[in-house]
Amino acid sequence: MNWINAFELLCYGITALLLADVVHRRSWRELRLFCSAALAGFVLELLAVRVTGIYHYSPSFYINLGVSPYQFPFFGGLMWGGLTVCGLRIAEKLYMGSLMTAFVTGWLIVSMDLLLDVAAIRLDGGFWVWEGREITLDVNHHMFMSVIWVNFLGYLFETPAVVFFHCLTEERGAKRSAGRIASDTVLVGLGGIAVVGAASGLSLWMNSITDEWFACIAFMSLWGVILACLLLAIARSRSHFTLKGKKDVPVLIFWTAMYGYCLAALWSLGIMQAVPIYGVFAMILASGILLLSAAKNEGETK
Repeated sequence: MNWINAFELLCYGITALLLADVVHRRSWRELRLFCSAALAGFVLELLAVRVTGIYHYSPSFYINLGVSPYQFPFFGGLMWGGLTVCGLRIAEKLYMGSLMTAFVTGWLIVSMDLLLDVAAIRLDGGFWVWEGREITLDVNHHMFMSVIWVNFLGYLFETPAVVFFHCLTEERGAKRSAGRIASDTVLVGLGGIAVVGAASGLSLWMNSITDEWFACIAFMSLWGVILACLLLAIARSRSHFTLKGKKDVPVLIFWTAMYGYCLAALWSLGIMQAVPIYGVFAMILASGILLLSAAKNEGETK
């Protein structure tokens, strides 16, 4: 089995495990978030490959949506839902406000993508191909190891928007009717699509007049600020964190599977050996996220 289909099946498996846990817990709030994020993921990807023309997906996935060359692998939309739920479970351990919780959730996802995307464009001809972009290990204002910066920047718009809108609607609690809950779930997804569409359009325009410096600087600045806030929140809560007790097994499996695949792929491609500092970064990032996945915050107040 090739790397592409192995990843596809892995994602179906860990997403199914997560959804089974959500249903077992009767966490309908998380199920609504999953649906909102998946909706945003499906629509944004299908629009992006059709409208932007800057990349296209491999036809080698088992299940695709859309007509070639504008197809999008079906599991990708589901993974947006799964990643958002798993990211939020970690972010909520830090007891921050809705806005910072949303941004940290997005940070967790895009940080993993700093590993996954670098590998994905090189495995089996590429999970997807950036049109007109050479595959190199260079890091400059155009690309991060051949992944364009606006791709990463978009993730810092999408997930935070969906999570923040989700938190706002959930504050209404039991007062909502079933019909209102369903419409809110759709509206949260559409809200995320609207934010990403507007922000990405602005980013692409700014890139066009700054020789792509805008997305590079904007992403690194946002990523760094969110990291600083995350570390401060961990420091404030450090006395309450423990690795003892019952673990959130589905989330631990989810992130272990994702980072395990990324690290195995990067090593197999020789990227970690060719760029040791990137290999160290990947290991530190994976270790930190897995520790947060396994840890429990025993603080009593938010």
